[in-house]
Amino acid sequence: MRNRSFQGDLQMLCEKLENREVFAFSKYADGEYEILKNRQITNCDGWTFSPEVDGFYQQKLLESFQYKNPSYFVGVSCPCCVGDIIAQDMRDMSAQDDKNLTWANIFVNGNYKEYINKCLPLYSNYEVALVASSKSTFKHLPFKVSHFYPIGDLAWKNDYHLIDKIKNDIVSKELSGCLFLFCAGPLGNMMAHQLFEEHPHNTYMDIGSTLNVHLLGHNGINRGYLRGEESLSKTCVW
Repeated sequence: MRNRSFQGDLQMLCEKLENREVFAFSKYADGEYEILKNRQITNCDGWTFSPEVDGFYQQKLLESFQYKNPSYFVGVSCPCCVGDIIAQDMRDMSAQDDKNLTWANIFVNGNYKEYINKCLPLYSNYEVALVASSKSTFKHLPFKVSHFYPIGDLAWKNDYHLIDKIKNDIVSKELSGCLFLFCAGPLGNMMAHQLFEEHPHNTYMDIGSTLNVHLLGHNGINRGYLRGEESLSKTCVW
């Protein structure tokens, strides 16, 4: 088992970006966990999962959770946020090697300021493809977006077809060494897996809500750490 710390794992990913190592990062928090367990949920971002009709997408999310590659990193919830039982269940269910597991919260909570200061500037070193809300604007982003794929509120179902579109674009536009960023809920997990598996010469990162303020302004402040609440100073534990 490797030595790890909340700040140390963030630094590990930042170093990979800085060194232009290809890798993929896919994170699974409480909402994704409910889907993985095939339980009904309505998330704070507005998407709903129903076991009776969404079995295909639940299976694709599970496949992304259990996909194995030495350069594929899976973020899971930690005991301090969800309790020991759920945290261990996620680790066991993932079937990942320990060295490929990290925090789902790696970019947020007490790491958010470091992410903004150290990780975000590294995006400028790449040709960036962004999957994010169709309501996004780029004027406050500190990096250039070369390829934009807009999505709606139920992206992981209604915009699932974008996976094939992006695969085709990678081939037709000869995209290599690019950085793909996913602000797309469970769709980001599926993309990180399927795109990395087929085109491992790019880097793919599921970055969740970390660009909400940059992309959506005040409307994107829908997490405690973005509102400056107590979680902003929380160091998550393993």
